[in-house]
Amino acid sequence: MKPLILYSLIAFFATTVAASTRPTITFTFYHYPPDIRVVDGKPTGRYIDQLNAVADTAGYDVRWMASTIDEEADMLNEGRRAICSTGRMPTPERAEKWAFLPYLFDVVPGDIVLTLPRYLDRLRAHGNIVSLAKDSTMIGTLLESGIYGEKVDTIIRSNPSWILRTGKTDFQLMSMVLAGRAHYTIVPKDQWEEAKRVIPGTSTLVALENYGAHPDYPIYIACSKGVPKETLRALADAMAQHGFPPGTLADH
Repeated sequence: MKPLILYSLIAFFATTVAASTRPTITFTFYHYPPDIRVVDGKPTGRYIDQLNAVADTAGYDVRWMASTIDEEADMLNEGRRAICSTGRMPTPERAEKWAFLPYLFDVVPGDIVLTLPRYLDRLRAHGNIVSLAKDSTMIGTLLESGIYGEKVDTIIRSNPSWILRTGKTDFQLMSMVLAGRAHYTIVPKDQWEEAKRVIPGTSTLVALENYGAHPDYPIYIACSKGVPKETLRALADAMAQHGFPPGTLADH
């Protein structure tokens, strides 16, 4: 029996050492239902399962790091920490600083403009989101690192005082409108549907249809320039193996 026990111990320690030397890739996460839910501080959901599978195929273990959407953008911009995101929309400006994997990760529902019923006529009078964003008498609340379409993004780059950028999540933006701190916000349609399940009063908000908000978003995995090129190649190859379609990054 002793030789068998000794052999088992050697096999166990060999497996442990092999597992401990497997490389690790860091992915940031934040609560973004329905595809990412944070339960007891840990990420769950479809995106998490998919990225764990991709990383495993690429030969990496995943270290999940909690962040906000704006903190994630800051780290991607700085490029010092080796991190990847759980999905971002590519733009030419982002592509200069971030490394996007060349496979389409998902397409998420487009944006809607939300307001309280008492402000609906004032917003309708503008006819579209670009005109509304120029109105200094109407307070808007948007994410600091959000993308809202070229014309709206051009307006908010000048940091107008009537467009607040303090909200950290789409849920916070909707809560700010409900609390009377802003006249309107812009959020993805699926985030409003999720919020109506968990935030009292959110169902009383009114959506403006055909208002020029951003259409459906193509989402790609964005990594910082601090991620080694061989890691990016391994992750991209793994995405292909898992059936993610080749993207058209040049179109965005």
